[in-house]
Amino acid sequence: MQMAIVRRKTIKTLMLWTIFGIPFAYVLIHAVLPADNHFASQVINVDWRRVDMDTLNGHQLTDYFSWSDSGACRLVQDFGGVMISVDNIPAVDGQKAVCLDRPHLAPSPDKCIVYSFGINNEWSFDEAMEHYGCNVFAFDPSMNVSDHDRSEWIHFYRLGLGSKDVDTWNGQSGVKTRTLDSIHQMLKPVHGSDMIDYLKLDIETAEWAVLPQMVSSGMMDKVKQLSVEVHLPNGNTNKEQDNEPYFSLDEYRRLAKILQSLENDGLVRFDSKRNPWSVGVGKAAGLLGSDAPYAYEIAWFNKKLVQSQL
Repeated sequence: MQMAIVRRKTIKTLMLWTIFGIPFAYVLIHAVLPADNHFASQVINVDWRRVDMDTLNGHQLTDYFSWSDSGACRLVQDFGGVMISVDNIPAVDGQKAVCLDRPHLAPSPDKCIVYSFGINNEWSFDEAMEHYGCNVFAFDPSMNVSDHDRSEWIHFYRLGLGSKDVDTWNGQSGVKTRTLDSIHQMLKPVHGSDMIDYLKLDIETAEWAVLPQMVSSGMMDKVKQLSVEVHLPNGNTNKEQDNEPYFSLDEYRRLAKILQSLENDGLVRFDSKRNPWSVGVGKAAGLLGSDAPYAYEIAWFNKKLVQSQL
């Protein structure tokens, strides 16, 4: 198991813009610069909560998915990850950013609870959180193993995460799918905590159905930090050509609005990484820009829970 070096991030000085000036300046700068220029998002701090996603072009949507408030968390550490090479591109895969700002954001060793959805037999993140001192509850319906304790502090459940409770997973009988609130109710007597210190989702596009349900159910109010591997559609843009799903900018705008709803609900995005093997590949690049990835690792902390502890 390898762990990335702690990255201390300096707080950027915020530029003072009015509520209406922020989106206006963003649109103005993009209007006068070439379409593939990302300079606008670098020179001003856009309040993405107020931006109308339906007005953004592909390059601006890529700016949004790539953006993070790097000064929101002063001490960020990547937990887990393994070095792999795909298509002759070596990089670390599977790492998750954790905010270690104390006293209100860092998980408390020997007391923290982690829910980890999507394992695929790669345990580096879960083992790193175990070594940190957390009780880890891991879930993956695709692994052909039964519920078991991998170690004293890592507990595995063959259970899918979904937007509703059903007794199947991807049409497969014998494997159940449950909402986060149902799983939390099931496990709360086991771990004893009402709060989830860290929630990891790597569930291969199912996040787009799960995230709205988490917000509407109120479960996000019980999550201190959230990490999602975001998977954007990368199918064929010409539905006449084959049977792949048809995607347009409107679909990417719809997905961007789902992430924006998290941020309007009090989540603060402190880290966003591009998946190196998804950059400039497939149909997403044609809609979002030649260097646009279709997968990201994005992490947030819950500002409402921090404020409640002050």
